[in-house]
Order: sequence, then C-alpha cells, then structure tokens
Amino acid sequence: MKFPERINRIVPRVLKNMDINGKLRNWKAVDKWEDLVGSNIARHAQAVSVDSENLVVMVDNPVWQSQLFMMKSEIMKKIRKLDVGIKDIKFMISDTPRTRRYREKKR
Repeated sequence: MKFPERINRIVPRVLKNMDINGKLRNWKAVDKWEDLVGSNIARHAQAVSVDSENLVVMVDNPVWQSQLFMMKSEIMKKIRKLDVGIKDIKFMISDTPRTRRYREKKR
C-alpha cells in the first residue's frame, strides 16, 4: 500500500508544471511598460496583460495602434532585455481612451 504523499512534495511539482515563475516573469513587461516606451507613448498606450507569449496593449485609437505596430520590433528588442518569455505584442483599441484614464487617475 502506498502512503499519501506530503503536500510539500506535491506543490513544487504542480507549480513547476504550471510554469508560474515564467508567467510572473512576463508581468515585468507590464510593470516596466512606461520605461520601455516613454511617458508620451504610455499616455496613449497601456500594457494591460500577458499570457504565455503575448503582451496585450490597449491604445487610444487606430492611429496609435498603427504607430506602435510600426515600432513593434524596436519595442520587442527592449522587452527581450527584460529576460521574459514574450514573443509578440497585441495592440488593441480601447473603449476608454488612455488619455482620459490618465487624467482621471491624476485627480
């Protein structure tokens, strides 16, 4: 008969299989977004989430979406220096413009 396994042996294996450390490491790109792109761009584009390989960025309008798409390779070079597993950036148009959110946040 096999005895139950101790929880302190199970949890590390489960966490390793879920790649929790890798997912948490990818959040550095969200946290450092303004440092990566500068405050002017950060007023119009905000990194909001990550999944296993993608950084999701909400932008104010299609003009910013297009501009950032053209800057994607430059931004990706900076992201790679953070030692994260992000391989792509998805620029999505926000329902609430970042500039308005930025102003409301400062009040």
